[in-house]
Amino acid sequence: MISNEALHLGPLMLPWALLCLVLALLITAMVGRKIGQQEQWSTEIQQRFQDSIWSSVWIGLLGARLIFIGLNMESYLASPIDMLKIQDKGFHLIGGVLTGSAWFWWKNSAMTKKAKAILLLIFVMLMGAGWAVQKIMYQDSHYPSLSFPSLKLAHQDPSEIIALKQFQGQPTVVNLWASWCPPCHREMPVLQHAQDQYPEVHFVMLNQGEEVDTVRAYLTKHHFSFKHVLLDVQGEMPQAVNSLGLPTTLFFNAQGQLIARHQGELSQAMLQQYLKKMNP
Repeated sequence: MISNEALHLGPLMLPWALLCLVLALLITAMVGRKIGQQEQWSTEIQQRFQDSIWSSVWIGLLGARLIFIGLNMESYLASPIDMLKIQDKGFHLIGGVLTGSAWFWWKNSAMTKKAKAILLLIFVMLMGAGWAVQKIMYQDSHYPSLSFPSLKLAHQDPSEIIALKQFQGQPTVVNLWASWCPPCHREMPVLQHAQDQYPEVHFVMLNQGEEVDTVRAYLTKHHFSFKHVLLDVQGEMPQAVNSLGLPTTLFFNAQGQLIARHQGELSQAMLQQYLKKMNP
């Protein structure tokens, strides 16, 4: 199954960003071997080049993570353990590319500057092309034509039917969650705090497949007071947006266009980055 986020092979999910990275590395390695043959690299230079390709990835990822943490230090100081949660996908893209490129340049000091420049340019262009294609895939994604019952804690039954398109006009965060999902539970306080901090943004908590009493009891027990809690009993939303797994968070701008999605647990720092994209 193919989604905007990843290639799904049964239970295995391969993010497009990862696939683009692997493809870019393989092509860069192939071009490097060709250049090495033309320039008659020594065995030592060839080995150093091959080693540096993969080590540059790890150094780049480390640099991207540290730079992201540094730029969002206030959020991480509130919960320092979040610095270790790389599953929040908090990486600074440009910082990572620059860090990895600097490492590659330094490790291949015996290589000609022209060869290093060509290889780095090829890698950056391939990654840029992959990023651009993924952005284009989002351009035609808008609110699906779906309506869901709204949960009102003061009443016994869902009180009204809400169409997602009703939220158009303001930036909107739609979170797909369930009470049995541990990462959903861990990110709830982050979303609750963000709702209080950003009154100009709608936060829609779209429960997946649970009964009214279960949802109400969970929210009451943990003292969550979200303004918009909707019930997707049949699991229509994941099918409409081609999403697998919980939690999934969708970010729509005021025009109703899907500008980003996050699969997995959100940290406060990462959520703020998405909110900045919604309010440039």
